[in-house]
Order: sequence, then structure tokens, then C-alpha cells
Amino acid sequence: MEEQRPPSTVKIATKYGLIQGVLAFLLFLVVTLTGMKQNWVSSVINIVVLVVLMVLAHREFKKTHEGMMTYGQGLGSGTLLSVVASVLTAVLLYIYVGFINTGYPAAALKAQQAVLEQRGLSGAQLDQAMAFTGAMLTPVGIVITALVSGVIVGFIVSLLVSIGTRRSDPRAVF
Repeated sequence: MEEQRPPSTVKIATKYGLIQGVLAFLLFLVVTLTGMKQNWVSSVINIVVLVVLMVLAHREFKKTHEGMMTYGQGLGSGTLLSVVASVLTAVLLYIYVGFINTGYPAAALKAQQAVLEQRGLSGAQLDQAMAFTGAMLTPVGIVITALVSGVIVGFIVSLLVSIGTRRSDPRAVF
């Protein structure tokens, strides 16, 4: 009889990363379709969900590895989870803004212009800000932003979560 190997960090992180990616996209859809603005509340909700899923992934890893997980294993697992989630979210966002709701970038650009005008920007300053914002609010710009911000935030969250979830082997000699 062949001994079953415990699931790898990659398998566990991928599973929870796929869940996070779908949930992040669903949150984006809820915010977009209800007419709410993307704001700090949706960002906080997304981070809280990421923390919960990362803790669950670390717990599953420890259950299958004699209750042990080093800081490095936790950091690697959390970072991989974030990369998988970011890639999936970016792909779903690209499909949504590139093919399903092609008016989203223009509507988001118009909303951003109103915010900037409300802050007192006008003339050349407004034109410059809108040129930069316009480049970011294309389907490709949205994908790049989602990938970069998702991986950076996920890495930072993983740094912090791994501190609390690590558990070294008490039998280890230092």
C-alpha cells in the first residue's frame, strides 16, 4: 500500500487563491452593479476576506503537516495564494471590462473627473491627471493595476498573518 503524501503548499494555496479571486471579483461586481463607488470600505472587506482565507489555508497546511508550519512556509503559501487570486481576479476583470461592460472604463473615468473637479483641480492640472487616469482605466490598465496591487497587498498581509500562524517543531535544535 502506498503512503499518502500530505497536500503541498502549492495545492493548498492555489485552492484558497481561487476562492479569494472569485470573491474579490464578486465584490467588485456588487460594488459596480449597485452603483456604489470603489472606496476604502470595499478594500477593507477584500483584505479581511484575504486574511480569513490565508488563516484557513495555513490551518489546513498545519493539519496535514503534524501541526507545524515555519514562517517561510506561511509566507510562501500566503504569497502564492495572493498571486493566484490576483491573476484570477485580473482575468475576470479583463473579461468584464473588455467584453461584457465595455462602458465601465469611460464611466469610471467620468466619475474620477468629477472627484478631481470637486477637489479644485482645473485646467492643465486636471488634463494631466485625467491623461494618467485614462491610461489606468483601460482594460489592460485595470488588469495591471489589479495584478500589482493584489500581489503587493497580499505579500504584506502574508508577512503579518504568517507571524501569527507559524508553529515551529518544538523538537528542533537551533
